Amino acid sequence: MNYLKLKLDDETYQYLKAKFDGNINAMENFVKKTLSKEIKKKRLDPNESEKKDIDDNLENYLKTGKSGSRSYGIKGQGW
Repeated sequence: MNYLKLKLDDETYQYLKAKFDGNINAMENFVKKTLSKEIKKKRLDPNESEKKDIDDNLENYLKTGKSGSRSYGIKGQGW
């Protein structure tokens, strides 16, 4: 097992200390679980920024050009 020493801001530390009644082991376990869960979510969806770019490009495409053009239909209407 590898170790990582974290520095927490005072507010976060005080919250954890109060939540776990000062039990350092419980605080460490909570932080480990939380970090592992967040990292697992990121691994499942690694291309979030790429998806945002695709959505932005699609939105820009639909907003450009003449809307209601009879020659090719209205953009985004599935014609």
